[in-house]
Amino acid sequence: MRIHHLLVIGALLSACGPSQEQIANGDDPIAALASTAKSSRYGNNYWIEQRDGATDVWAEATVYCESAERANYPNCETVRGVAAINPKTVKDPPTQPGFGDF
Repeated sequence: MRIHHLLVIGALLSACGPSQEQIANGDDPIAALASTAKSSRYGNNYWIEQRDGATDVWAEATVYCESAERANYPNCETVRGVAAINPKTVKDPPTQPGFGDF
């Protein structure tokens, strides 16, 4: 009977913490990276702004998401996708012959 009470108390205490969705959409973008829920708050647009601004949050996120065990976390996938697209390496296509320089 005593074990049963301990299990019930343990279950109640674990239910008091924030859910994965709450963590993913909370105020801490780095904590959101560790969540198993996909964030609707910290998506592509957020991470592109962080990357383009070369912020400390971006630097911390890229380091956090580099490790192999975190590669498939849903929010690290977003960070890794944004990191893979470097706007400075994208070049405009050359002008087609016969069309001038427009």
